[in-house]
Amino acid sequence: MLVIPKGVEDILVLIDILSNLQIDFHIIGAGTNILVKDKGIKGVVIKIANTLSCIERLNNNILRCGAGTPLPSVCRKASSVGLTGLEFAGGIPGTAGGAVAMNAAAFGGFMAELVDTAEAITYDGEQMKITRENLEPGTKTTRVLAEPLILTKVDFALQQDDPENVQKRMEEYFRERACRQPMNLPSAGCAFKNPTGEGAGRFIDAAGLKGVNIGGAKVSRLHANFIVNDGSATARDVILLMRHIQEVVYSKFEIMLEPEVRILGG
Repeated sequence: MLVIPKGVEDILVLIDILSNLQIDFHIIGAGTNILVKDKGIKGVVIKIANTLSCIERLNNNILRCGAGTPLPSVCRKASSVGLTGLEFAGGIPGTAGGAVAMNAAAFGGFMAELVDTAEAITYDGEQMKITRENLEPGTKTTRVLAEPLILTKVDFALQQDDPENVQKRMEEYFRERACRQPMNLPSAGCAFKNPTGEGAGRFIDAAGLKGVNIGGAKVSRLHANFIVNDGSATARDVILLMRHIQEVVYSKFEIMLEPEVRILGG
């Protein structure tokens, strides 16, 4: 079952009811970095994309937004009011909360580094505030995923700049992303986390796996860390291809790639 709450109070009521009934639930933003198994998800999925959605500039160059706000909208707002720092994220799909939770990164920028404070809810219904210092960011993960927590609001600490300069940089990053990544085909984003100091795609490419497919799932020839769907792929195809990639890369380089895509369902 998919449930879309209208606000924080709805989330608090939902998790209280579901916990009392001992019904499993999953929190998702826009679902952009998630692969759902072919049999679907048992329990309840709570989707916050576009519901906890608001953007407000505060007086001290803080951009406050609801965790369900689409990240591209946050980046465009920052650009329009002359706040710099988020340009690298302009082409990242999903929500502001999801990007912070997974510490989304591109072109050397990391979402967690821009967080001033954030508001969250525990799975027990406790409301709390998180600072950048105790967000505990890692490689495509943070405390939000580890505990887990439900982000509801994020304050980004940015810097003042000319709006035209901010927009120009964001457009340059977007053009570069379009050249590097298979944006014309369905995918769940980067399949694997980058090993320390190296991109996962480089190992996959060096292992000769570009273009390899299982069923309708194929390793992109443009960027090897993307598994694209030719239109007929099942979740099983994607999962089997991911396992094959892990086995081949490990056999050649003794590096076990860790999935970045969150796999849900049974």
